[in-house]
Amino acid sequence: MALPAPAADAARPTVAALDRLWQEVTRRPLWLPPHFFRYWRLRRDNRLTLLDPARVSVRAHRWQVNDCGCCTEVCCVGKNATVLLRLRDIATLMDLGRTDLIVGVKPEFSPHELAARPALLRQVSSQAWARFPVLAQNRMGACLALTTEGKCSLYPHWPLSCARFPYALDVDHRDAFFSPRCRSFWIYSDADSRVAGMVASAVHSYNERIKDLILLEYAPNRLYELGLCEHLQGR
Repeated sequence: MALPAPAADAARPTVAALDRLWQEVTRRPLWLPPHFFRYWRLRRDNRLTLLDPARVSVRAHRWQVNDCGCCTEVCCVGKNATVLLRLRDIATLMDLGRTDLIVGVKPEFSPHELAARPALLRQVSSQAWARFPVLAQNRMGACLALTTEGKCSLYPHWPLSCARFPYALDVDHRDAFFSPRCRSFWIYSDADSRVAGMVASAVHSYNERIKDLILLEYAPNRLYELGLCEHLQGR
């Protein structure tokens, strides 16, 4: 369970506190008393094993990497590009003083749109979609974190979903693949390290979803004290 967490710099105290809370909660096996039934409920409905990037294969052209600088269509625009935030994303935006980007109102999708995109259907049908906020967009559907030049004003502390795009994770087969939604890429013969970095980001994003489930179940009061729960909906 205990894979090392990414380092949190001193300028992000909420992120650092979240990392410390995770280490505290997972210091002992989650199934030990008095939490056995709590663990059983979680385990019954969710995968709780964190993935190691070294054990994830790549299902993509070996040298294909995204090239955002040459993008002809901004992937940060449109309701299909809505970014669902995680606890770590919320903590980061709090530390950056950008809680204005955290909103609870989400776009609506037609049955046709959902049928055309199974991954989108899975997301909007999930408990996470019902409970977690999203990154704000303007009336034109553009991410409000974008500058007038189309650059991300949050980079390098952008949300987990943004950091891993266009790579996605097939958990059942433990492989990462290049999303067909991204049509801005180049073929580089020396791209192995860049691809490895993107795969690691995809795995990190997946692992944070598991950590959210566990922390919300085991330490809701502590999350409330950190101010994170005020941005969530329901229970």
